Amino acid sequence: MKEFIKTKKVTYNLMSFTAFKALVLFAELAQSPKSYKEICDIFYNHPYLREQISIDTLRVYINSLKRLGCEVKRVKGEDKESRYVITKHPFELKYTPEQLQSALKVFKSLVKNIDIEELVALEELFEKIGGFIKDEDFINEARKLSLIREIDRSILKDLIECCKNKDQIIITYDSPNSGEKKIEILADKIEISNNKIYLYGTGFEHKQYGIFLVNRIKKIDEIKIEKSMPEGIEETKVVYELFCPNAELESYEKIIEKTDDKIVIEALTSNTFLLRQRLLAYGPNCKIISPDCFKDEFIQLLKDMKAGYYCG
Repeated sequence: MKEFIKTKKVTYNLMSFTAFKALVLFAELAQSPKSYKEICDIFYNHPYLREQISIDTLRVYINSLKRLGCEVKRVKGEDKESRYVITKHPFELKYTPEQLQSALKVFKSLVKNIDIEELVALEELFEKIGGFIKDEDFINEARKLSLIREIDRSILKDLIECCKNKDQIIITYDSPNSGEKKIEILADKIEISNNKIYLYGTGFEHKQYGIFLVNRIKKIDEIKIEKSMPEGIEETKVVYELFCPNAELESYEKIIEKTDDKIVIEALTSNTFLLRQRLLAYGPNCKIISPDCFKDEFIQLLKDMKAGYYCG
């Protein structure tokens, strides 16, 4: 202990190597079955061990794990090579059915109120927990609740980085109307809406801000070094009142007036459809001021929606 306090380093003299090697072996076998050769390579390349072990020495470490309560078996894989595997150990999580159901309820609640990076981290955490829980029902239920089960996680993580950098990217997108095609966009953000994950950005084809289902993005073909804006983008300026002063604004919105009970917002957007969807979500807490053409279209939309409930 004095040596460790003084040097802050783990050295050969500070370890019980039989116990340490048994722990190294446990950690490796807990992850996946290993052959004798693979175990030898692990021990030989370990920064503290760097030694070759005989089959008899390996048995000593396996017996140490068995005395701790581990079940260690040797099985043959499809390649006919024998491998050691831990089928049971005393360090598995202890839980009750009620605790598992509570965990699933928490998970279900969190995925609805979380940003995309936190969602990825949360789902990876539950996957790790599932690896320690021998309960297929729990694992299957957690998978059903997952919002990224049908998404290539490596693509999702790359898209998150592209949005952070506001990259200009080309993606292969499986459009429900026209099939797979290349789309060039300026990536803006990734958000969760109605239990689906969307990529937002300015598209070069239609020259407007748009959204794309991430599970339809097959790959990122290119991340361009130099960025540019699509030419000919037409933007509409819309002014409206919100009677919820603490509303979270989008990047294209800015407050031009504020009182105790409302804020007046000016939005500049190339996609009025998305803006209408956003304003509809506010219900009676929103009142459009200008322009008249946008206000008239919005009123007509509300009338059509009302008529739909009374038809027939």
